Amino acid sequence: MVASSCSLDELELREQLQRYRAVGEGGELIASDRRRRVIRVAAAVPDSLVARLIEVERSCCPFFELTWDPASRCLTVAVTARDQEAALAAVGSALGVSRAASA
Repeated sequence: MVASSCSLDELELREQLQRYRAVGEGGELIASDRRRRVIRVAAAVPDSLVARLIEVERSCCPFFELTWDPASRCLTVAVTARDQEAALAAVGSALGVSRAASA
């Protein structure tokens, strides 16, 4: 699913999806609810790739709240409105991480 406000063309969208998949590879979903996902990104993923993913996402879908903490390797993606929850779910799917870690 692509948010209606997304400004990426087809090629840019494919490239962003590839970045999401690469960032999510080996990652772990450590917190999840309807409006927020926190992913621990694998150490093998370059910080520069996460930074590029965030840069592109902020430019095309500014409603996402994205934070990256390189020290903890945690990427947080959140939305504030109910009508944005489906877009957040699509991001979770693109990352390929679907279950929160066991406590």
